[in-house]
Amino acid sequence: MQKKSLDAVLDRLMTVFTVDSDSELARKLEVNRQTLGSWRSRQSIPYALCVNVSEAEGVSLDWLLTGEGAMLRGVSAATAESPVTNAQEDAILALFRSLEETDRREIQSAAEEKKRIRDIEQRLKELTEALADTKRPA
Repeated sequence: MQKKSLDAVLDRLMTVFTVDSDSELARKLEVNRQTLGSWRSRQSIPYALCVNVSEAEGVSLDWLLTGEGAMLRGVSAATAESPVTNAQEDAILALFRSLEETDRREIQSAAEEKKRIRDIEQRLKELTEALADTKRPA
């Protein structure tokens, strides 16, 4: 699949909205599922929609349309692709880059969920400690 194809653009839109299906994407874009199917059959997506998503979600229009450069606006490509500092990170990054867009999206989603859980656990620990401090006699 060419990274500038309509399917690739729709995959990147799915990444932006962290959804896994055309139905979910259609809901996020506030269009009918049939409209999305029409775009696929015509191999065309409204440019204005891409511009609106870029502005509303803070993603780079270049990245959205071509897959090139940094995903987020205001982040230079050099910053987004900064050198990895160790062999393990190099290996993981090489594996990640070898995957299809849908597989990358699944890994990103799992990593985001893992981070969210860790953040919640950290916050729970902090609140538990704060509660314990309030129960201690002065």
